[in-house]
Amino acid sequence: MLESALVPAAVVAAAIAPALLFLWLVVAADSRPEPARVVLGALALGAVSAVAAAIVEIALKQVVPLPADPWLSANVTALFLAGIPEESLKVPLIAAIALRSRDFDEPMDGVVYGTAVGLGFAALENVGYVAGADAQWHTVAIWRSLLSVPLHGAFGAIAGAYIARARFAGVLGSGRGQRWHRQRLFAMAWLVPTVLHTLFDASVFSIKNFSDAAAGTEEGAGAILLMLLVMLVVGFGTIVYAALLARRIARRQRAWVSTKRLPPAHWRGIWAECLIGIGLCFVAVTLVLTGDAVGKLVGPVLLVAAIALARRCARTLNEAARSRHQPVAPAPT
Repeated sequence: MLESALVPAAVVAAAIAPALLFLWLVVAADSRPEPARVVLGALALGAVSAVAAAIVEIALKQVVPLPADPWLSANVTALFLAGIPEESLKVPLIAAIALRSRDFDEPMDGVVYGTAVGLGFAALENVGYVAGADAQWHTVAIWRSLLSVPLHGAFGAIAGAYIARARFAGVLGSGRGQRWHRQRLFAMAWLVPTVLHTLFDASVFSIKNFSDAAAGTEEGAGAILLMLLVMLVVGFGTIVYAALLARRIARRQRAWVSTKRLPPAHWRGIWAECLIGIGLCFVAVTLVLTGDAVGKLVGPVLLVAAIALARRCARTLNEAARSRHQPVAPAPT
């Protein structure tokens, strides 16, 4: 009885934990801390975009005809029902943060905030997939945490990197002086993630279509093997490409930034506590809504403790981020 009562909380924890872990890996690698309110706001906006994408995709399914051919059906679905609508909702959010937030003041901020938007999208999408897997939820959670969740973060990081290159063109040496260079980079921020997203989803949908239509046949087995290879190459290749873009921007940023920098280890513990507190909040709410008598008693206590932990860490990060904008007093002579 106790185990069954804890299943909903375990599902939520397994669904959001990978996204929070990958977000921690990104923000804790930055020696100039970003304000938690902006990073977590980007995470929340990404989750909201997942809801909007689900509504848009349901509407598009009513008007986009799917061909009978398994290959064409997979590609049409990947392009018009996944790649274009999802990236068209996420990328403008990253661009809005880049153009409107005063805290977006360094090139690496594009990678951080872009990743946060992508992982917010992945976290909410993951809840739907894991919760809908019934008894196999733990298997789905493991597989999606290995590729799908970091892949959404990589899409956001790539978009953020191109947007940062457009905003800090002179610093990053990204075509300053060329005509329409900023417009081209903003276009690439949408186009590159959309193409990679479509290629990945097309391979996934092709595997499903051939499994349903040609299971057990030699042709179907060959097609599934080929699409599995494409899925792995595109998926891990995208993650590597995002990492290379981030590394290039970080290297150029180090040559540009002249203010004091603290080692990344200084912020790892604080960000870890902050994201653990955020994750425990969701688990606590799930216990309150779906748990038994013990869960409804433990849930509010856990929620209060988690909120206190997250707020304390967020306040520390916000203050540290604000202090870097303040002018440094000259040393006494």
